[in-house]
Amino acid sequence: MRLRAALVYCLFAVLSLPSIAMAERETITIEKQAAPADDAQLRQRVALMRSRVDDENVQFSGTDAVEELKVLRSYVGKRQDLIDERRDILSMIGLVTSRSSVVPFEDGIDALAELMTLADSDSRPLGRQLQDRYLYAEMLGGYAKIPGNSASHALSAEQYGKAALIADRYDGYSDDQRAGVRQKQAYQLHEAKLYEQAYTLNLDVLARGEKIFGKSHPNLTTVLTNLAQNLHAMGRKQEAEPYLERVLAIAEADNDLDTVQDLLFQRGVLAYELGRKEDAKAFMLTRIERLRAAGDEGQLATAQEDYDELLRRLGE
Repeated sequence: MRLRAALVYCLFAVLSLPSIAMAERETITIEKQAAPADDAQLRQRVALMRSRVDDENVQFSGTDAVEELKVLRSYVGKRQDLIDERRDILSMIGLVTSRSSVVPFEDGIDALAELMTLADSDSRPLGRQLQDRYLYAEMLGGYAKIPGNSASHALSAEQYGKAALIADRYDGYSDDQRAGVRQKQAYQLHEAKLYEQAYTLNLDVLARGEKIFGKSHPNLTTVLTNLAQNLHAMGRKQEAEPYLERVLAIAEADNDLDTVQDLLFQRGVLAYELGRKEDAKAFMLTRIERLRAAGDEGQLATAQEDYDELLRRLGE
């Protein structure tokens, strides 16, 4: 029996990226074309693609869009006089890939990786730079979940860190969004097994969250749980308990039974690992009682199985 993995979802507000395909949108066709005849035509086609990608009222084939963008990217090459167009093309490939279920993941990652090599002289609006950096971090994090790609967790964390620095300078972000980017970074650090770094960063996220929401707001439950997970992974299990206690108290005050039952389970597991057998049983039994009283038959069955497993491990 072990504590559950650190929570993936961030309760702070972060960047939202809409999907290409939505039923109420007008469908447009992106025609297959040859390379631009000249620079003027290139710029015209790049501008047209940007207008399409940014238009929330239209939908189109992600495959066709990326094919057109790759044609434009090939024309641009490494010409310094077309570096602005190159940045815009790479940015759009990343964005279209993130919204599409059929465009290969690697297309977006490769395009955004190339875009990041052009960051030093990037004079585009901060909002666009932030979107690209955040999206790159997000895609690397998703890629890391594919077997064999776990090294991308550390790369994702690095990119979230750079996105956080841009967010600090971007007036279009609120303080809770800035904290949200850092919480995403901390999660990737944890998944990369960089637990000390994740813990330190989560302490900063918690301080930011408390300043924004106060010390007992439900929005703090994720970062508090993640702090407990960081400490648990470092072997500092006793220090993890106060964070779980705090999450449980917040959930009780908020009448959030789902979180309450989960925290009773986690506290039971932790008590077992710390050698406090009676406390472990008490937490597990309380969980069963609360779920039975609420009539939650589905989770009640799971809770009973968890309790039976605990008794088996205790030899009872």
